[in-house]
Amino acid sequence: MLKDIIKKEIQETITSAKFVFTFLLCAILILLSVYTGIVSYHSDQKEFSAAVALNKKNLESQPSYMYLASLGTKINKPPQVLGAISSGVDEAVGRVATVNISLDPNLVDSKYESNPVFSVFGALDLTFIVKIVLSLFAILFTYDAIVGEKEKGTLKLTLSNKVPRDRLILGKVIGGFISLLIPLIIPLILSLLILLVYPNISLAGQDWIRLLLMFLMFFLYLSVFFTLGLLVSARTNKSSTSFLVLLFIWVTFVTIIPKLSVVTAARLHPIPSVHEITAKKDAFLQQIQVEYQKIAINYTKENPMKKGENVKEYQDKFKKWAEDIQQEATAKIDANNAALELDYGAKKRSQVSLAINLSRVSPASALTFSTMSLARTGLDEHDRFLASIRGYKPIFTKWANAKMMRTLDFSGAGQTAKVVLDDMPQHKFEPETLSKSLARTIPDFGLMLFLIIVFFAGAYVSFLKYDVR
Repeated sequence: MLKDIIKKEIQETITSAKFVFTFLLCAILILLSVYTGIVSYHSDQKEFSAAVALNKKNLESQPSYMYLASLGTKINKPPQVLGAISSGVDEAVGRVATVNISLDPNLVDSKYESNPVFSVFGALDLTFIVKIVLSLFAILFTYDAIVGEKEKGTLKLTLSNKVPRDRLILGKVIGGFISLLIPLIIPLILSLLILLVYPNISLAGQDWIRLLLMFLMFFLYLSVFFTLGLLVSARTNKSSTSFLVLLFIWVTFVTIIPKLSVVTAARLHPIPSVHEITAKKDAFLQQIQVEYQKIAINYTKENPMKKGENVKEYQDKFKKWAEDIQQEATAKIDANNAALELDYGAKKRSQVSLAINLSRVSPASALTFSTMSLARTGLDEHDRFLASIRGYKPIFTKWANAKMMRTLDFSGAGQTAKVVLDDMPQHKFEPETLSKSLARTIPDFGLMLFLIIVFFAGAYVSFLKYDVR
């Protein structure tokens, strides 16, 4: 009997006009989002390679190490292949940081800076399609699943044939969910084929696991709204009432809770502005520059070259002193900036953590955070990359200071030593491992499963007591 109910539910759904419309729209949107994401990733790859080559050429063309140390090297964030599925924050935050001997590095040059219109509409990635469009379709499929049959009189007729209510609700759940998954699964399979055949796109073993986990999260997210629709349909007496209630809940989950969480966190845990932190860094930098200029002037006055002293020995002695004093000055600057960033980072993490935890009440937020973590395009990956750049700065500074001071020219012609990058330390960044990403998404998977169980149990119990008259 259960098999017949499931078959009937699927047949009625897939032959309806709303299923055909849903399938066509989902196929178009999903394939379009994945294709545009792949094209964007391919473009980002080319841009990244060109930027790395140009940075190396610029460094090699500098007339001296002093110019190189002042100019600094540019570190570009490599694009993530799964950003084609979930772009995360990568388009909104900076992609390039300049590391030199003075200023603290920060990521700049986001896509939104290049073209501000993107910030108005946002990215059309697969996560957005599932979060907004398919969740609405889940409501469209279920808002009248029970109350609609009551209004037509078919529910009373079905139960008059001594069909057990528990089997009927189970049949509706299974059949309806299979019908909902069809418009999602077929385009997703086609999307995987595009990923396989598109040139210069390669997924490693971990990438495939991450992708499958993202798809699993999509299924769980749709299951939340599907079971919610059944619950509301089993608790109302009119289809119009069921639809309005579900629409209100959808708006609350998808838009109100995430935005309200950010506002609430900002009120409860205020943090200083970035401009205030930058101003403190600049003030300390100016203070150090003035202080060490006086030290340099005093050194030259107190240590003049004596009669009969070897010129080369005196110059080597001065170079060694200059290198040590330069390293000391930059070490103080780095230590001050690190202390400011540590305090600011702790306050910012507290605010962000509160906003994330508050917003996780919404399955839409859980979907967003989990897919970003799995795609390595989230806030944590951004912070890790920025931290790696700031960890690289003292290493680059020490190398640049040593090169700059050891190549000082006292002939009056200026520094003419050719810039050689063979021994220049390179920035290294290891993307987050799968285990750490998965550990971060466990609360989101848990929330989805919890909501599915609660909504399904509520729909099941409500239907057993439902008045079909």
